[in-house]
Amino acid sequence: MKIARKTEALSMIALVVSIGLLVGEVAPAMPMQTIFINPDGSVYPASVPIQRSGNTYFFNGDVYACLIVNKSNVVIDGAGYNLRGALDKTQGDLWIGQGPNAEILNATTVPYTIGIDTASGSVTGLTIKNLNIIDFSIGMYIWTTNNTISGNALVGNIVGVLLSGSDNSVVENYIADNEVGMFFGTNQPGDIPLYLTVSYNAFINNTDHLNGCVCKEYNMTEEIHTWDNGKEGNYWCDYNGTDVDGDGIGDTPYVIDVLNQDRYPLMQSYAAQPTVSAKTPVEVIIVAVTVAMMAIFASIIVRKRRKKG
Repeated sequence: MKIARKTEALSMIALVVSIGLLVGEVAPAMPMQTIFINPDGSVYPASVPIQRSGNTYFFNGDVYACLIVNKSNVVIDGAGYNLRGALDKTQGDLWIGQGPNAEILNATTVPYTIGIDTASGSVTGLTIKNLNIIDFSIGMYIWTTNNTISGNALVGNIVGVLLSGSDNSVVENYIADNEVGMFFGTNQPGDIPLYLTVSYNAFINNTDHLNGCVCKEYNMTEEIHTWDNGKEGNYWCDYNGTDVDGDGIGDTPYVIDVLNQDRYPLMQSYAAQPTVSAKTPVEVIIVAVTVAMMAIFASIIVRKRRKKG
């Protein structure tokens, strides 16, 4: 697989974004803003519906913006809300063909948006969970190390997850209706990110579930890359294998291409789009606390009277 890293981001993203234009709808014409989690932990602009609690950032409403993280070891908890972009899928398609024989018609830079990105290569240790990421050129760009992507939905993007950093975990994500579900690559031709955990994800109705090779032909000296945790893999909507022993794992590998396969494909999806949980109204909480305090106070008075008696 051939790809460039962050230092060559403009040319690389232009190629990635060009994979699947001309499909879908145009996002609403609304002002697009950029939200920053700053090195000191503050959120800018402060008015956005993201609440900080220590190193955890909770969404408490839908957000129409790109999010750039500039602080390591933080948790972004979408709480079932949406991070929505302004993807314009009416632009021209720059690709000819599919797979290893695809050729680039026009390598000019394509306007693109990234849902979640880091400000520098020193930002590591992120956990992103419970977030719906919709209508971006690239839903997430994970190019640093030691990050955990868990329980999210990446839907309707050109590329769901662009993963070029090693030592990352991508688990139980719902990756659906993207042009490319997941795109792999590093800064060395022929390499892929190392030490990855990619399991329990659901790949549903993506034009290409996994991509990353834009070469003329495959490098058959590479070992076959596996997309499972050694025991269980991912759910692929177009897997047509059998499960004779009924253990929930396909009897034959899911073959992505000649160099990539999931050895233990799941027969059913364990991943789903996160939803906003029902919240107890503040008024109900106040009443409940008040009643509890009154009960405790009454109990104390009764005990004091009994002692006096």
